[in-house]
Amino acid sequence: CRARPLYGSAQARATLETIIGEVLAAPRDPAKLRADVLEMRGTMATHKPAKGPLDAKLARGGLVDIEFLVHYLQLREGAAVRDALTPQLGEAVRGLIAAGLLPAGMIDAHDALSRLLIAARLLAPDAQLPPPAARSVLARACGCGDWEEVLPRLAAARGEVARAWHATFGETLEIEP
Repeated sequence: CRARPLYGSAQARATLETIIGEVLAAPRDPAKLRADVLEMRGTMATHKPAKGPLDAKLARGGLVDIEFLVHYLQLREGAAVRDALTPQLGEAVRGLIAAGLLPAGMIDAHDALSRLLIAARLLAPDAQLPPPAARSVLARACGCGDWEEVLPRLAAARGEVARAWHATFGETLEIEP
C-alpha cells in the first residue's frame, strides 16, 4: 500500500504505477484479509509495544493503527476507492473519509498524532514525558496552547482511532488512560 516509484524514466515510473494500482485494486477475500490484518497487528503490538506515554506511533490508537485501518480498507475496497489508493497516509485518510469508510474525525487524529510524533522525537525521544523546560515547546509544536492540553489531545486522537477501529473490525483496542 505504500509502494511508489522513486526513480527511473517517466515511462518506467508510469508502468510501475499501473502495476501497483492493479495489485491494490485486485479482489480479495474480505474475511481472510481481516483475519490477516488483525493477526499481523496483534503480533506487532506484542513484539513492539509503545515506548512511553508519548509514543504516538506504536501505542494502541496511534499512527500504526491508522496505517493498519487505512491499508485494510484500501485492500478490501480496491478499485472502489481508487482516489484513496495513495501511499501518503494523510491523503489516504482523507480519501477514505470522502468514500464514507472512515469518520471525519480521523483527519484531526492523524494530524495530531503526526505532529506529536515529529516533535516528540526531538523533545522526548524516549517517548517519556519531557522535562518541564521542553513541555511548552512540545505543546506549541503540537498546536496546543500549553502543556496541559497535550495529553488530552493525544487521548482524544487515540480515542478517535479506537472508535474507527471498532467500527471497522468490531474489536476494541487496548487503550490505557
